[in-house]
Amino acid sequence: MTLTTLFRKGAFAMPEENDSPWLLHPHKRGLQNLDRMRRYGKQDAVDLVVVGAGAGGVTLAQRLARAGWRIVILETGPFWDPDRDWVSDEKGSGHLYWTDTRVIGGNDPIEMGKNNSGVGVGGSMTHFAGYTPRFHPSDFEVRTRDGVGADWPISYWDLKDSFERLERELPVAGQDWPWGDPHTYPHSAHPIAGAASVAWEGALKQGIEMRVGPVSITNGKFGNRPHCIYRGFCLQGCKVNAKASPLITHLPDAIAHGVEVRADSMAVRVEVDDATSRCTGVTYVRDGREEHQRADAVAVCGYAIETPRLLLNSTSPRFPNGLANTNDHVGRYVMVQGATQVAARFPYELRMYKAPPPEVSSEQFYETDEARGFVRGFSIQTISPLPIGWAEHVTAEGHWGQSLREYMRDYNHWSVLGVLCELLPQAENRVTVAGETDANGTPVATFSHSLCENDKANIEYATKVLEEIWDGAGAQETLKIDRYAHLVGGCRMGFSADDSVVDSSHRAWEVPNLLVCDGSVFPTQGAANPALAIMALADRLAGLLRRKRL
Repeated sequence: MTLTTLFRKGAFAMPEENDSPWLLHPHKRGLQNLDRMRRYGKQDAVDLVVVGAGAGGVTLAQRLARAGWRIVILETGPFWDPDRDWVSDEKGSGHLYWTDTRVIGGNDPIEMGKNNSGVGVGGSMTHFAGYTPRFHPSDFEVRTRDGVGADWPISYWDLKDSFERLERELPVAGQDWPWGDPHTYPHSAHPIAGAASVAWEGALKQGIEMRVGPVSITNGKFGNRPHCIYRGFCLQGCKVNAKASPLITHLPDAIAHGVEVRADSMAVRVEVDDATSRCTGVTYVRDGREEHQRADAVAVCGYAIETPRLLLNSTSPRFPNGLANTNDHVGRYVMVQGATQVAARFPYELRMYKAPPPEVSSEQFYETDEARGFVRGFSIQTISPLPIGWAEHVTAEGHWGQSLREYMRDYNHWSVLGVLCELLPQAENRVTVAGETDANGTPVATFSHSLCENDKANIEYATKVLEEIWDGAGAQETLKIDRYAHLVGGCRMGFSADDSVVDSSHRAWEVPNLLVCDGSVFPTQGAANPALAIMALADRLAGLLRRKRL
């Protein structure tokens, strides 16, 4: 083992200005400093109320707390304790997902729930697969380069330092990365298991380059976080704290610097002074009662469905159609990624569950290639569904009864590849509010989604590439499931109030002390998982706010 390899394993490459790895207990997995968490009076005006304790909200709060900001985070879900709340059971982990009523529609409606929503402190990263690739420089210039979608008002280079900081803090493990802006990762790649190795072999035979990682899963001891034990339940909450989520990577340090998290607190309105168009705080429901937290500024970090929903429900004489929505942009341009999966059977056992779900991947098809007949592209990664997820895959091909039983018994012979196709932003793919209300009397979200022709061509081509990889690997049989993943957009950032909800510093054009900092601000989505980009945006925003308050 070389000195460079040794340095990239374990606790040597520790993050600066974030003590979270050391604030965790070496044996217990829940947060150990909750008894010391600051408690603000509900009538005390804090500097910032953050709505949502996920990737954007917790990262932003941790950064600003270190700069002396007084911050309260409101989170509709509970304060998770991995020892108490997370189990090695697919069905038993359903409480991690946002399953409240949402009305779906459009020509190609999106199933809501575990695949694209999270609830509780830590957000959807508590149950994401751990895959944390960077966006490419091209993702920020889609209109300029390809004539579709929109350009971001910032560039990749505005976020590069933030990407690097977050990769150290999560930490991210993976091979040197040749695509986009080529870079290395702070921790070396995890070993790959049999299911991923046959995918790699098949890709190689088709001339497709693969790499291991990047995953935000410890490869070696990291502070008081242990090495990954390859338990296989990444999507059900990492029981040992090896997989990153804001709950363990940023919140311990945020609490140590004075952040208060109010769990089980559902934000229902952002309040505004109509005379000044400035926010005055947030009204929320806790234990069946409405409470109000005053604040000098508000950051909404509820993600692509709940952020637009909250703003649309925050009506007033100044904003009768929803807060910051005079130009009818709130809720528009919501995007998902095409996420078709193709499974392949081999005559020998592969046991795909024995590793992090995304083991090997490729971004060879990420950028536009006119020869394919569509613009933009897709990425490829291994997927490792557990038995319930595997049953969903099998039934999608029409198998039932005895046939389903045979496929379930055959589970250990299968390996699965998936794609993430960049689907284009469309104004009518949008969140609105319905006449139906939730338990708090708040109108629920409606999400309408339809594919354009470019989207369909992208998904069709990507699916063909997966099938070719399995042909190259010598698969005996394949099964396909059409699906979607991730949610971004809905309050996108842009160049003016005519094309967006917030500016390049995340500030609402019409409300000077209202910030939006989550995946809803993405003008386009790329073919990469969004978690790292959300955290990087929060890191960049905190840097701007440290220099100039609202």
